[in-house]
Amino acid sequence: RSPRTARSPAVTVRQTGEFENIHPAVDAALYRLAQESVTNAVRHSRQATEVDVHVHGDNNAVRLTVVDDGAASPGTPSPGYGIIGMTERAKLLGGTLDVGPRNGGGWSVEAVLPRRDDAG
Repeated sequence: RSPRTARSPAVTVRQTGEFENIHPAVDAALYRLAQESVTNAVRHSRQATEVDVHVHGDNNAVRLTVVDDGAASPGTPSPGYGIIGMTERAKLLGGTLDVGPRNGGGWSVEAVLPRRDDAG
Protein backbone atom coordinates (compact mmCIF):
# COMPACT_ATOMS: atom_id res chain seq x y z
CA ARG A 1 0.00 0.00 0.00
CA SER A 2 1.38 3.37 -0.93
CA PRO A 3 0.94 6.28 1.47
CA ARG A 4 -1.64 8.87 0.58
CA THR A 5 0.09 11.99 -0.66
CA ALA A 6 -2.84 14.13 -1.75
CA ARG A 7 -5.27 15.48 0.80
CA SER A 8 -8.79 16.65 0.05
CA PRO A 9 -9.59 20.20 1.11
CA ALA A 10 -11.85 20.81 4.11
CA VAL A 11 -15.35 21.95 3.12
CA THR A 12 -17.21 24.49 5.25
CA VAL A 13 -20.90 25.27 4.65
CA ARG A 14 -22.63 28.39 5.98
CA GLN A 15 -26.25 29.48 5.57
CA THR A 16 -27.48 32.96 6.31
CA GLY A 17 -30.72 34.78 5.68
CA GLU A 18 -34.19 33.54 4.83
CA PHE A 19 -34.98 30.17 3.22
CA GLU A 20 -38.74 29.73 3.69
CA ASN A 21 -40.96 29.38 0.61
CA ILE A 22 -38.18 28.77 -1.90
CA HIS A 23 -39.58 27.08 -4.98
CA PRO A 24 -38.62 23.36 -5.09
CA ALA A 25 -36.93 23.80 -8.50
CA VAL A 26 -34.73 26.57 -7.08
CA ASP A 27 -33.95 24.47 -4.01
CA ALA A 28 -32.92 21.50 -6.17
CA ALA A 29 -30.82 23.73 -8.45
CA LEU A 30 -28.97 25.21 -5.46
CA TYR A 31 -28.15 21.72 -4.24
CA ARG A 32 -26.87 20.61 -7.65
CA LEU A 33 -24.86 23.79 -8.20
CA ALA A 34 -23.23 23.46 -4.77
CA GLN A 35 -22.53 19.77 -5.39
CA GLU A 36 -20.87 20.39 -8.76
CA SER A 37 -18.90 23.37 -7.42
CA VAL A 38 -17.48 21.41 -4.50
CA THR A 39 -16.74 18.41 -6.73
CA ASN A 40 -14.85 20.67 -9.16
CA ALA A 41 -12.88 22.27 -6.32
CA VAL A 42 -11.88 18.90 -4.86
CA ARG A 43 -10.95 17.43 -8.26
CA HIS A 44 -9.32 20.38 -9.98
CA SER A 45 -8.04 22.90 -7.44
CA ARG A 46 -4.29 22.94 -7.06
CA GLN A 47 -3.06 22.80 -3.47
CA ALA A 48 -6.40 23.88 -2.01
CA THR A 49 -6.82 23.29 1.71
CA GLU A 50 -10.28 24.86 2.11
CA VAL A 51 -13.51 25.14 0.16
CA ASP A 52 -16.04 27.61 1.56
CA VAL A 53 -19.71 27.22 0.61
CA HIS A 54 -21.99 30.10 1.57
CA VAL A 55 -25.72 30.23 0.81
CA HIS A 56 -27.58 33.46 1.54
CA GLY A 57 -31.30 34.01 1.07
CA ASP A 58 -33.01 37.38 0.96
CA ASN A 59 -36.50 38.52 -0.06
CA ASN A 60 -35.85 38.21 -3.80
CA ALA A 61 -33.05 35.75 -4.42
CA VAL A 62 -30.74 33.08 -3.07
CA ARG A 63 -26.99 33.53 -3.59
CA LEU A 64 -24.61 30.56 -3.60
CA THR A 65 -20.90 31.31 -3.33
CA VAL A 66 -18.25 28.58 -3.42
CA VAL A 67 -14.58 29.57 -3.17
CA ASP A 68 -11.38 27.63 -2.67
CA ASP A 69 -7.91 28.72 -1.59
CA GLY A 70 -5.95 26.81 -4.22
CA ALA A 71 -2.97 28.07 -6.19
CA ALA A 72 -3.54 30.46 -9.06
CA SER A 73 -4.08 28.66 -12.34
CA PRO A 74 -1.85 29.71 -15.23
CA GLY A 75 -3.60 30.98 -18.36
CA THR A 76 -7.28 31.35 -19.06
CA PRO A 77 -9.34 28.31 -18.12
CA SER A 78 -11.83 26.93 -20.61
CA PRO A 79 -15.24 25.93 -19.28
CA GLY A 80 -15.88 22.21 -19.10
CA TYR A 81 -19.20 20.43 -19.42
CA GLY A 82 -19.85 20.82 -15.68
CA ILE A 83 -19.62 24.61 -15.84
CA ILE A 84 -21.70 24.72 -19.02
CA GLY A 85 -24.39 22.62 -17.33
CA MET A 86 -24.29 24.81 -14.22
CA THR A 87 -24.70 27.95 -16.35
CA GLU A 88 -27.68 26.44 -18.18
CA ARG A 89 -29.28 25.33 -14.91
CA ALA A 90 -29.04 28.87 -13.47
CA LYS A 91 -30.33 30.52 -16.67
CA LEU A 92 -33.34 28.18 -16.89
CA LEU A 93 -34.47 29.53 -13.52
CA GLY A 94 -33.88 33.17 -14.44
CA GLY A 95 -30.61 33.34 -12.52
CA THR A 96 -26.96 34.02 -13.21
CA LEU A 97 -23.69 32.16 -12.74
CA ASP A 98 -20.23 33.68 -12.53
CA VAL A 99 -17.28 31.28 -12.49
CA GLY A 100 -13.57 31.95 -12.62
CA PRO A 101 -10.23 32.36 -10.93
CA ARG A 102 -9.98 34.64 -7.89
CA ASN A 103 -7.44 37.42 -7.51
CA GLY A 104 -4.59 35.98 -5.49
CA GLY A 105 -5.45 32.37 -6.28
CA GLY A 106 -8.18 29.85 -6.00
CA TRP A 107 -11.48 29.64 -7.79
CA SER A 108 -14.89 31.19 -7.26
CA VAL A 109 -18.40 30.17 -8.27
CA GLU A 110 -21.30 32.54 -7.62
CA ALA A 111 -24.88 31.72 -8.54
CA VAL A 112 -27.82 34.03 -7.93
CA LEU A 113 -31.26 32.47 -8.35
CA PRO A 114 -34.66 34.10 -7.89
CA ARG A 115 -36.61 32.62 -4.97
CA ARG A 116 -39.38 31.56 -7.35
CA ASP A 117 -39.10 29.59 -10.58
CA ASP A 118 -40.05 32.20 -13.21
CA ALA A 119 -39.62 29.64 -16.00
CA GLY A 120 -42.63 27.68 -14.94
